[in-house]
Amino acid sequence: MLQVGASLLAILGLGWLARRMGLGGDPRIADEMHARTLADDAIYGFDVQAVALDRARIGALVRDSHDRVMLIRQHGSHFAAREITSHAGIRLDGRFLTITTQDKRFGTITLDLGDQAQVWAASLRRLGSKAK
Repeated sequence: MLQVGASLLAILGLGWLARRMGLGGDPRIADEMHARTLADDAIYGFDVQAVALDRARIGALVRDSHDRVMLIRQHGSHFAAREITSHAGIRLDGRFLTITTQDKRFGTITLDLGDQAQVWAASLRRLGSKAK
């Protein structure tokens, strides 16, 4: 019985320590300003002009003044970002936009963008078609 009590106390102590250190959790993109900050953290000087937040706040699309588009998504207890350079791997299904990047480690994400999904899908079709 003493071992069970000690084990339970140790587990509770580790849980308290993990929470105190800010480990784990379920991070969400708080608002457009948070998405702008995450974009700037990923690519310094990324001058965000437009933001589309997923309704669950697990991801976002951001566009800068040079028409570059970045996808921001949850990655563990943090966020990761990738620039989208092509419309390949992008599929629209009503209010949902599914995006698969060229980086296989980044994976696929489906964003619920509501009414903005069609607008963003149309603008993403232009990616990769401009002469550089």
